[in-house]
Amino acid sequence: MDCIATPRTFDMEALKQPRGFLRCLQWFFAMLAFAVCADFSTSIGFDIVCKDETKPTTHITTTVQYPFRLDHNPPITFGEDLPCGVSSSTDKNYDITFPGNSASDAQFFVFTGVITWLYCFLSLAIYVFYSSLYADEQKNYPKVDFVISALLAMFWLAGSSAWGNGLSGLKNDCDPDTWIFNNEKEYAAICFLNTNGKPQYAHVKECLATSRGAFGGANVSVLLGFLNFFLWASNLWFLYKETKWFKGGNQTGSAVIIEDASTEE
Repeated sequence: MDCIATPRTFDMEALKQPRGFLRCLQWFFAMLAFAVCADFSTSIGFDIVCKDETKPTTHITTTVQYPFRLDHNPPITFGEDLPCGVSSSTDKNYDITFPGNSASDAQFFVFTGVITWLYCFLSLAIYVFYSSLYADEQKNYPKVDFVISALLAMFWLAGSSAWGNGLSGLKNDCDPDTWIFNNEKEYAAICFLNTNGKPQYAHVKECLATSRGAFGGANVSVLLGFLNFFLWASNLWFLYKETKWFKGGNQTGSAVIIEDASTEE
């Protein structure tokens, strides 16, 4: 059986049409969304202040960055030299550890951005070099393009919603006040409070949050995710008009009108 190759021609006309122009925007904003998310980083920290002012304040800091597994950050260890002259106990772990893991939400968001970006490359190449796939009504690529675009629109909606929820949890985890005083989960035993709300260790005056992170970049990435959903959803109509589903329906309707006109005559 002979194979007929699809002729390749260079045609920029498709980029002037809504589907081509929107695909260029989708390529740019997909790249922007996953790059902003993957490149985002901030830091959190708190101070351990001693009652004895001659003793130095201990500064605890850690970096928050993609994929946002705070519980995988290296613990802050003191060894035998505990802050403020607190006496160590053999049955107590005084290492500072960090709670929270938003990796699954962030990675799904970045995955959606990457596969979208790659598909934009492929589809733009087809628009420009294989425009006959759209001109020939016997070709199925317009339907494939429509279905894939619909799936990517749903991915953007799901990924942006998931990352927005994950970011909300990340912001909570980045607030030291939500976990350094928690006696049940021993993240910072040196900062535990007793039942009266006072420091459990006599030599510790207070543990004071100094940095809760800045999330401007992360907030922007969520907004870009929903913008990508809007771009892909709005492009579906223009893609649908290129499919045989739309063209076939129009041809059937035209045939009915012609037949009715002939009957009236």
